[in-house]
Amino acid sequence: MPFKVNLTYFKPSGKYYSEGDYQSNKENLWEIFQEVKDKLASGDRPGLVDGPNTFYAVINIPNHPHDHPFLIVPDRINEPA
Repeated sequence: MPFKVNLTYFKPSGKYYSEGDYQSNKENLWEIFQEVKDKLASGDRPGLVDGPNTFYAVINIPNHPHDHPFLIVPDRINEPA
């Protein structure tokens, strides 16, 4: 069952910037979190133009039974979720 992944982007100052979403076929939260980190590291930012990641991103998967927010910090993008 695919899950809708909601992303909320913030500037490094903490100011709200934008939102985006995509569908993930992963089942476990840690796999989805890693999938988002991989997307951001490659410059694929759902809801924004592609390019380098300078934004903080909050991930929510509202239909997942174990949903909880997850924060991605740009300078730690290459660390495992």
